[in-house]
Amino acid sequence: MDLSDLVFLVSVAVELGIRRVRLTGGEPLLRPDLLELIAALRNLAHVTEVTLTTNGHLLLAKAANLKQAGLTRVNVSLDSLRPERYRYLTRGGELSEVLAGVAAAMQAGLTPVKVNCVVIGGINDDELTDFAVLTYAEPLSVRFIELMPLGVAEAWPSARFVSVKAMQASLGPLEQAVEVGAGPAAVYRLPNALGTIGFISGNSEHFCAACNRLRVTARGTLRPCLFSERELDVLAAVKRRDRCAVAVIVQQAVSAKEPREVALADTRMAEIGG
Repeated sequence: MDLSDLVFLVSVAVELGIRRVRLTGGEPLLRPDLLELIAALRNLAHVTEVTLTTNGHLLLAKAANLKQAGLTRVNVSLDSLRPERYRYLTRGGELSEVLAGVAAAMQAGLTPVKVNCVVIGGINDDELTDFAVLTYAEPLSVRFIELMPLGVAEAWPSARFVSVKAMQASLGPLEQAVEVGAGPAAVYRLPNALGTIGFISGNSEHFCAACNRLRVTARGTLRPCLFSERELDVLAAVKRRDRCAVAVIVQQAVSAKEPREVALADTRMAEIGG
């Protein structure tokens, strides 16, 4: 969908009570009209925040402009703090660029800056302490996320799936904390740390009953749940600028949310915007 389509869709959703918008990917920082899109979304009445999830490679150059356009805060996907391992996991990414982008986002005021780490047993589960240490010196939010059995990961051995309880046990005593925009994360703090540590248990202790999110895919469909095959086509109604029809589809998508669906065997996160 183009910029006007997205703004129209969100404007209808806002009329139905949605207040927060997150831009994901692919990589949203590659979108040529991103700044205009952020500004247009923030100009909608009752939108309280527009946030963004990025791999961080372009963040150093764009953080200040993102803030000026109206972006509230940013999440950075980062699964390793070891340059060679990061390069392997991202097929050539440079860790130094991402860390510089995180620093630029903090300086620009896109706070709390959240670093999202998907923990995978035998791959990066030996780095939890390294990530947690980042929160001592900076008011950074590190969030450890359970690997979800989507796409190829569904066939991975059970040892790859590290539970939140196992993550917490590896870090030792933690204090409960409060964080702006924590979403589904359970938030804690290391003693005397400036930042926080969040845990998202989308697999072992899923939070489906409290989930209030809808995902818009690049194909112009609404997906009520990542674990569901159900998608509702909203693109045609958006193109017609039919507010009533779009409102009905959004309401149908909300009503279609269920406690838990069977994981998708053949769907990659990249196909549904994550």
